[in-house]
Amino acid sequence: MYASNPSTDMSTSFNAKNTNDQPRKKSDLSCVVCCGSAHGYNFDAISCESCKAFFRRNALLNTDRLKCRRDGCCEITLETRRRCKSCRLKKCFTVGMRKEWILTEEEKVNKKRRIEENRRLRLTNVDESLLPSNGISKQSMDITEKQDVTLQTVVLDKNPAYPLKTASIGRTSDFFDYVTTAFNDGFQLNPTTSYGWSYPLAKKITALYQILQTKNTTALRLINFFKRLSEFDTLNEIDKVNLVKNNLASIFFFHAALGYDPINDIYHEGIPSNDALLYGDDIRDAHGNNIHIRCILIMRSLSSIVQMDPRIMQLTLVIFLFAIRLSNMINIREPPLTNRQQVFEAQNIYVEQLWIFLEKHFGVTRTIRTFTTLISKCLLIDTLFRDIQQDIHENVDRHYVPPIMRTLIDMS
Repeated sequence: MYASNPSTDMSTSFNAKNTNDQPRKKSDLSCVVCCGSAHGYNFDAISCESCKAFFRRNALLNTDRLKCRRDGCCEITLETRRRCKSCRLKKCFTVGMRKEWILTEEEKVNKKRRIEENRRLRLTNVDESLLPSNGISKQSMDITEKQDVTLQTVVLDKNPAYPLKTASIGRTSDFFDYVTTAFNDGFQLNPTTSYGWSYPLAKKITALYQILQTKNTTALRLINFFKRLSEFDTLNEIDKVNLVKNNLASIFFFHAALGYDPINDIYHEGIPSNDALLYGDDIRDAHGNNIHIRCILIMRSLSSIVQMDPRIMQLTLVIFLFAIRLSNMINIREPPLTNRQQVFEAQNIYVEQLWIFLEKHFGVTRTIRTFTTLISKCLLIDTLFRDIQQDIHENVDRHYVPPIMRTLIDMS
């Protein structure tokens, strides 16, 4: 069926890491319209502030009113961009800028209102007077340790409701239904009630703490999803814990693409998808503009795969769960997997099913392109997570971080 074995080839690629892939710095970005200095995406294209403003002013107007004096062949550069509006606007469209992404005044007001409401809801939970000015009270630390739950406890917790019965591997549609059912069931979990988890409020709630809180909830739900898969359930306890501990942080990014809104730069969480919100502005406030831009670039690329079919990304989450070496951030002190062959074979099942599905519905060329995108983004995510991890270590008090997140970002 294949020129080579996709299960073996792709699994090897997922388990092999390259540390030479360096992220693009903010100062390296160039406007695709005029080649000026750019700081990120505007209307779905990397552009400078000048071209961003120009496109917003002119894209929705009647283009017939703009006339070129040189038969539409003007070169648009940083020096010449103001000379011909017609050619400049034409190039904006050519490089992929989208006029449908321009917000109306009403949409701008609504977006601003949603952002303010979200931040106001977070701030209403803060009472600075409850915490001493010189640090964390011992009482609050004790309460935190009692209420929070460790990663090992969650992974190994037994529940008679799962795992689900394995689907017939011979029928791809049944297999995808099997994974989707496990995913939907897993994300019905309400962590605050099911596990008694509570997030201790710091004396100054920041966007960074908000992200850690949101990701803790995501971790609990993803683990609940994985535990419903019979291939994961049959692993021994050591391998279960190690796979989750070593791979879940990278999986966060691929899961985020399932609920990412590229137009408004908003991350939706849970089922239904509006169950919780995280704004791109929160990421910028927490980690700075460079990390925010890198997140946007990765999310836009992964979102294009989600738009093909969300089930593709759901299967990808499982493929990366069974990766033996997904990240270079793996702690060398961790014990190795006790049954690498079983893990490898489990991953091969999902890789092959994904390949068959993509080839059937989208053709060989797009299948290869999709796998290539997933692997390349995995490399970028590894370097991105390393920078995020360093930022958290330098700015966050570990006592305010739930134990699961402390384990995933190596703060234990």
